[in-house]
Amino acid sequence: MRKRKHLNRLTAAILTCAMLGLTACGGSSEPAGTTAAQTEGTTGTAESSAPETETPTTVVIGLSSDLATLDPMDQMSTSTGDFFKSVGTQLYKRNQDFELVGDAATGYEQIDDLTWRFTLRDDINFINGDHMTAEDVKFSLERVAKDETLVANHYFNCIDHVDVVDEYTVDVVTTSPRPDMLSLVAMGSSTILPKTWFEENGIEAYIQAPVTSGKYQLKEWVPDDHYTLIPNPDYYGEPATWEEVTYRVIPESSTRVAELMTGGVDLISNVPVNEWERISGNTEGDGTSLVYGETSSILLMILKMTDGRVCSDPAVREAIELAIDKAAICEQLLQGAGTPTRTRIGSSVPGHDDSLFGTENGNLYDPEKAKQILADAGYQEGQLTLDLTGSSNRYLMDNEIAQMIAAYIEAIGIHVNLEVVDSNVLSSMFSEKNIKDAFLVALSDGQYDGCYPLAQFCDPVRTEGMSDYNNPTIRELYQQTRSEMDEEKKYELSRQIQQICAEDRPQIAIAQLKAIYGVNNRFTFTPQMDSTILPDEIGVAQ
Repeated sequence: MRKRKHLNRLTAAILTCAMLGLTACGGSSEPAGTTAAQTEGTTGTAESSAPETETPTTVVIGLSSDLATLDPMDQMSTSTGDFFKSVGTQLYKRNQDFELVGDAATGYEQIDDLTWRFTLRDDINFINGDHMTAEDVKFSLERVAKDETLVANHYFNCIDHVDVVDEYTVDVVTTSPRPDMLSLVAMGSSTILPKTWFEENGIEAYIQAPVTSGKYQLKEWVPDDHYTLIPNPDYYGEPATWEEVTYRVIPESSTRVAELMTGGVDLISNVPVNEWERISGNTEGDGTSLVYGETSSILLMILKMTDGRVCSDPAVREAIELAIDKAAICEQLLQGAGTPTRTRIGSSVPGHDDSLFGTENGNLYDPEKAKQILADAGYQEGQLTLDLTGSSNRYLMDNEIAQMIAAYIEAIGIHVNLEVVDSNVLSSMFSEKNIKDAFLVALSDGQYDGCYPLAQFCDPVRTEGMSDYNNPTIRELYQQTRSEMDEEKKYELSRQIQQICAEDRPQIAIAQLKAIYGVNNRFTFTPQMDSTILPDEIGVAQ
């Protein structure tokens, strides 16, 4: 593919249109205020530029979206998963280096290809005083594995059953080999529930007041406003860092920035490009800084391939991808906080196909070829209409990106009906599979394993009602991938699936995103690869 030397006139015009309303476009390809180390791709921390007068014991975090539910197994959202990683206990967890370490489990042994034996700690209590045993683990994992109405069921239905060996030992038996078992039981959706209490009181009582066992516990939740965590005094591990942690729900990005600048919150996510300079240059009070981290989050467009839909024709799907200048989106709108890609698997995730990633490999921009493909397929200019749904203030520059993509597609002769919805509406539409023709969303890899994102293409539970993509070849490859214990063979199968999906285009990957945070200089923050904001990842600046 030819190298992009400069933006052509069409792209420049689209950018001008998409950037209307932004107060500062800037020309840098990196966030203002990042350190040299950050520019090279490492995660950074905000550093204090003001003398410390009092050590803070509380922290306030501004989020773009609220909790989805207080049932840990009926959700797959990042913010809700973060919540249960803070208040709940899982068999394993990710530490700050993103390594898998024991949580409720002290270790494991693989008895055979289907059986994982976990040894449990004997000192964990739920906040109601119930003692955690193997019976609680069995109850919890079998609940999410057997109840098909739960959102997380399709990740855990590989678990056939759980055997209690003794009070502190369980055997998790799968239907097929699962090399990603430790990643699976580290998800927030695998939070261990108190069996006896739950059977007596039920899910509705749990949602009203979750009986958890993690480092923090829920003090209160006011939906669409905030939720507050306080330490669990009986926690079995290292004590909590903060006396109180409040997560404020602030969907509007400009309002989040204003709250950070005035001290209403101490940390925010999804800082828009036009606010970078203001945050990094702020010296009022304690001052503020930008922090960014690498993520596995992929901004993509799900295309509805159902018969009769405009995207059921592979020629239309190819033309749409060729119409979009992903490099311009990454360079001009995201200001370097994104990299063009054609794969759903992030570059840091095992199994990633590097041949589909980067400005040269991930961007196929060729609008003239796109027009010719449509003409060869028998479509006249203006004949096709695409219903496109995007979001506002859920992801970095998402509103502007949606407008820019719509303009690119219009430029090849396809009329676009663009609907931009707020963060909570987008989340509900995605959960309810309320997809029209095309749906812009950013998805990350909660398991840090290529099998997890590939489910979007290969698992009927994930594809039906979404893209409606059904390719028997990749479904067979996917089943092999999920059960292949040899990592080299597993990742080769993963790359085969990515190559096929890049040509079939049930989704068009746009960019792998960086996470951009604004932080009060009284605090430090080191982001994780999965974009979580956990309380104890936030520290006090020295």
